Amino acid sequence: MQKITMFIFILLISISMFSQKANMLFKNEDASRKASKEAFTLSNTVTNDLTFLMVERKDVYAYLFNSAFELQSQFKTEVVKSKYDEALGFKLSGEKQHILFSNTKKTKFAVLTLDFSAKNSQATELDFDFGDELFIEAVNYKNKLYVLSSTKDQEIIIRELTDGLDFIMVTRMKINQEDVNLRERKNFSTFSLFGSLKTNIQKIDPRVPNALEQTSTTNKLYQYDNLVYLTFEVEDSGTLVYTINFEDLTHSIKTYDYPKGKLDDLKRYNSYISPEYFYQIASSKDEMRFLINDLSGALIKEFYIKKDASISFKNTPIIQEGATALPFVNRREMEESSKYLRKITSGDLGIAVLFQDNQFYMTLGGYKEVASGGGMMMGAPGGVGTVGPSHAVVMNPTFYSYNSYTSSKSTYFVSKFDKDFNHIKGKISENVFEKIKKYSSKLKYITAENVFFHNDQLYFGSFDLKKATYNLVPF
Repeated sequence: MQKITMFIFILLISISMFSQKANMLFKNEDASRKASKEAFTLSNTVTNDLTFLMVERKDVYAYLFNSAFELQSQFKTEVVKSKYDEALGFKLSGEKQHILFSNTKKTKFAVLTLDFSAKNSQATELDFDFGDELFIEAVNYKNKLYVLSSTKDQEIIIRELTDGLDFIMVTRMKINQEDVNLRERKNFSTFSLFGSLKTNIQKIDPRVPNALEQTSTTNKLYQYDNLVYLTFEVEDSGTLVYTINFEDLTHSIKTYDYPKGKLDDLKRYNSYISPEYFYQIASSKDEMRFLINDLSGALIKEFYIKKDASISFKNTPIIQEGATALPFVNRREMEESSKYLRKITSGDLGIAVLFQDNQFYMTLGGYKEVASGGGMMMGAPGGVGTVGPSHAVVMNPTFYSYNSYTSSKSTYFVSKFDKDFNHIKGKISENVFEKIKKYSSKLKYITAENVFFHNDQLYFGSFDLKKATYNLVPF
């Protein structure tokens, strides 16, 4: 009798744990059971309310939940005109949700305003022109929306979207051209003002694993709460870092010199930044240096690789992912340091840093772009991806990181370190994206998949076409 009672008790605990893990957000019988859908969220960082939007062709199903995931309001509406095919960010003001859209060239703008009290929406085309400025990126902080752009005079201008749906300038930052020789760059300027109509800045979500495809880019934007870092790799010179504090809209500029080679000149450079540390990687076909510095630039730890010596601080084999010389083989392993150095130096060098379970996981390697034979089309840098024929989009660098995590051709290994950056031997733990992929692979008939943060919790969501329910699972 005691065994039966204990079994029932354990079963009830298991059911309770599962029910706490799986949260059904809503049921929608009106949505098509056949058409694919997309989903994106607007997280209120002040009240912890959650706005959830599910897009099916031109239709948008809008839901507003409080911090306990209790439904407060819902209605059905339509997306903005199809020419506004990129969403840049959102502004939350009371029960109104303002989503900023643009055309591909970032020359025309519109706002879709969702009013959950009136249960309707309004699309407003904005009479605003950046002129000769280049749009860089949009930043959300405390439910406000800021837009960054650069001028031909090498100034960064930050504007805020107002309640009246206009842009007001809140600050501007002059690039100190004495700190960097722009003429040595392959592009015409730090921001590719004349080299491209699009920004060449990659938005990084540092809370999750990132593929080298993202972190090996030359120019990056990181956001840590109120702090935004803009980093630019300046050829043969160093890394130029702009730190912007969105709490008081102050900023600072610092240049980090590139490390020198011990054997000869190094050929490739890149970096990664956090509020505590600045990481640098540099390589040639003969050697690689990996430096961990504090933000002042003082060296904390260094790791070194030479082509004729084994790598003592790696926890995985050297892995090459993506197309290989062998047909149908998309992953291979190697041990020779010389092959590793040759491959990473022939492409774009990169570092990916993840702090998980009080340990640092570092991915060190390089990325080469390869032609794709099909599959999912990735979004633009920063996590903006087009959603089917309706041209609604996903404003979510977390989901972009999730989709690109295993979709690139890169050569790398992973190392594990303690808080003092001492190497820890042993196997690498499964990261959160790998856990989500394993979980989602067992689900059938799902669409509108999404991975996002809300109230400092990472969620995976999907719409079950058979049950017509949208489910959230925290990870």
